Amino acid sequence: MVTVLKASGEIEPFSEDKLLLSIKRAGIPPKLHAEVLSHIKNTLYNRIPTSEIYNHIQEYLEETEKPYEKAKYSLKKAIMDLGPTGFPFEVYVAEILKAIGFHTEVGRFMTGKCVNHEVDILASKEGRKVMVECKFHNMSGTRSNLHVSLYTKARFDDLKDKHGLNEALLVTNTKITPDALSYALCENIKVISWSYPENESLRDLIEKHKLYPITQLTGISNSQKQELLSKNIVLIRQIASSPINLNEISLPEAKKREIINEAVGIFSS
Repeated sequence: MVTVLKASGEIEPFSEDKLLLSIKRAGIPPKLHAEVLSHIKNTLYNRIPTSEIYNHIQEYLEETEKPYEKAKYSLKKAIMDLGPTGFPFEVYVAEILKAIGFHTEVGRFMTGKCVNHEVDILASKEGRKVMVECKFHNMSGTRSNLHVSLYTKARFDDLKDKHGLNEALLVTNTKITPDALSYALCENIKVISWSYPENESLRDLIEKHKLYPITQLTGISNSQKQELLSKNIVLIRQIASSPINLNEISLPEAKKREIINEAVGIFSS
């Protein structure tokens, strides 16, 4: 039995079903599914790192007739590339909340009962006033642990009465430990992690609303991506629908057209 080594250090049996699901979720055309699976199965060995499987898939997709499939398969890494600081992730989460009907404020300073706080996002919708705590990790395999849920609860308790808050939400771009999730749910803190809750996870919301981050683009450098992020341009949609946003960075016209085509290709497929 072939096993895989996950980024968390865990070892588990290789699952063709899991691999196929990840390929489907990325929107890779059905006609390529069997080819990708066959390619990966020929590269397997015992304790193969999941990162190596990921790289093999990227390499294979790069050679197909669909040039944008490689970028679409890189979603999880692209979210981590929003760093190194957590602020672009907060802006990104605010865009996700807007897509599901919330009004948002990012980086709101609020005075609590005991101390002052900088709240990552204050979100409101139909009488709901939600304090959103964003926990960003830029290393694969890292999980949000119990202390994240504990300080989210403490901050909410210090602010809720003075500001009429009625919900707390913890959003993280990785998985959350069982203890952290159990405590959060026990204290009525809602959680959105990379894979929780089912059908409404961070990954689900991104895919459902096509909220792909600009860090998935392959045609611009990391420094240029960071420059766009610093100007709150966090979504590929912002470039696909308003190419003028690319004027925020210095690029030759031919390069701009190339990036716009990539953005439209990813967003519209």
